[in-house]
Amino acid sequence: MNNDQINLQGTLLAIDTSTSSMSVALTRGGELLGELNSNAERNHSIHLLPHIQQVLASAGLHSRDVDAFAVGVGPGSYTGVRIGVTVAKTLAWTHQKVLLAVSSLEALALGGVHTMLESPSHAGKGRTSGASVFSHIEELQEKVWVVPMFEARRGQAFTALYQAANQQWSCLATDGIRLMSSWSEELLERTLDKSTVAERPDRIIFTGDTGLHEATIEQFSKSWTGTTEIVHHEMRARYTADLALEQWKHGDTREPHGLIPNYTQLTEAEVKWKAQAEEAK
Repeated sequence: MNNDQINLQGTLLAIDTSTSSMSVALTRGGELLGELNSNAERNHSIHLLPHIQQVLASAGLHSRDVDAFAVGVGPGSYTGVRIGVTVAKTLAWTHQKVLLAVSSLEALALGGVHTMLESPSHAGKGRTSGASVFSHIEELQEKVWVVPMFEARRGQAFTALYQAANQQWSCLATDGIRLMSSWSEELLERTLDKSTVAERPDRIIFTGDTGLHEATIEQFSKSWTGTTEIVHHEMRARYTADLALEQWKHGDTREPHGLIPNYTQLTEAEVKWKAQAEEAK
């Protein structure tokens, strides 16, 4: 696979199956050509390839015509992540094209920012032209912390902390599975730390699977003097594509056989095996 010959104005197919929201998006040079989203978590293995074919067909393309394939590598549903990564790796290897790996939480966070910018309270500064959301982050006049969330049960969430500020996008806390009550306390401590006054955000948004944690978020809001907002947004592969294009520009590509998903936690089978091993000691 010769990455030097790749044209960054070429086509990029992005997919994410880490949650119940399966999404496929096609871009060219950062411009969105098509996107298809559905909610059928238990049927990702059945519907993913037909969705890919449908998005490509709408643009008059075949998978061999795509210049790069991007995939959300998790964290999220173990089975879902595995399906998406396997398909992306197979397509990239089969056609000898570029493969890019994107954090599903980061894509969710980026989409949350864009959804916020599209809201009436932010003058509707949205993706009106189909351009990358990064062009809108450059216009952002405030410092925003973004807390993306995928439900992980038992009071936990797959979550992280990203920041949109000073015309830049950055990660402040890496992806992980966290107890939301403890995580909200850690976030509050970050905002109140006197040694980092200059780093404090103007606004904190929570996005994704917030439903079971709204009481915790509400308590956080009462404890912090800044603006807190829940932004309702589901996984969209267009943001996976935006992040993948940035990686592609910097040559941050992956080899199909070496790409490992970010499952973050042990699978149920591994948990049982570990428990049985401990009991046998």
